[in-house]
Amino acid sequence: MAELTNTFSWSFSAAEDFEECRRRRYWAKYAMWGGWSRDAAEEPRTAYRLCKMENRYSLLGNAVEQAVMWVLRQKQAGRDATVEEAYQEIARPYLNRAWKESREKRWEQNPKKYCCLHEHYYATAGGNEPEEWTRTVAEHTRQCLANFIASVLPGLAQVRREQEIAVATVAQGDPESFDFGGVKVYAIPDYVYRAGTAVHIYDWKAGKPRENHADQLALYGFWANTKHGIPAANIYVHIEYLLLDSREVRQLTEADLQGVEEKIRDSVQDMAEYLVNGDIRRNEPVPKQDWDLASSRGACRWCNFLELCAPELGQE
Repeated sequence: MAELTNTFSWSFSAAEDFEECRRRRYWAKYAMWGGWSRDAAEEPRTAYRLCKMENRYSLLGNAVEQAVMWVLRQKQAGRDATVEEAYQEIARPYLNRAWKESREKRWEQNPKKYCCLHEHYYATAGGNEPEEWTRTVAEHTRQCLANFIASVLPGLAQVRREQEIAVATVAQGDPESFDFGGVKVYAIPDYVYRAGTAVHIYDWKAGKPRENHADQLALYGFWANTKHGIPAANIYVHIEYLLLDSREVRQLTEADLQGVEEKIRDSVQDMAEYLVNGDIRRNEPVPKQDWDLASSRGACRWCNFLELCAPELGQE
């Protein structure tokens, strides 16, 4: 088997992490490398384990995404699924399994296979008791499903499977990506289909709107343009805020795609400054101490890697 190589890559989430905290990017991309090995040293093993950590918000998003796609597949098969069916069939088993794995610390056996929740590991639930936030996750999942079925599904009911553009997911191994000037760029929209010459790209959101969501959808449009050759004017991006039952739809422009291209180039250039000789091909990080900690310590509380930074933060 060929030896795995830690190649330079870029994604929207990686860029966000890098901007908020350089050290977080170091832990997630470089310090964790090889941490899956049985003979790995303590730091990479810990960094690898922590980089796999989930939280209640990612759990909610995953449960909604899986259940939404199940509902859509049921519709395509000619059957109307109810909110409760989707919750009981898909969302609830996933949530219960993840919660149980985390509580029982099964991740100690295999952090890639079993869920570890930040709220359990660091005993932080944002001031809420576990029973309260687990109940909230369940309620929000049901509400997202109800709004999807009532407001979004009718517009997708006539989409056939052959119209869909396949999107590789993390569960399938290497997730969806495209090459940009020799850099592997990850872009994983939730649902994509063709309608004539137009391509519609959907992203389901189980939380509140954020300013950077528009940039994230523009990246997906850039993926469609770069990998599938779709002109900007033929790309429509849909952000579905399922919990709030609100949405944003936008037809992309060449300026949108140029903005994404500039963002990636600038971000890659900034990241390269933290590599030896700025060489992204070699992709060797500068020493850990040169990767700055977040300027705002407020972000540290919810960071997966708090344990590793604790000594420098005076939290031993």
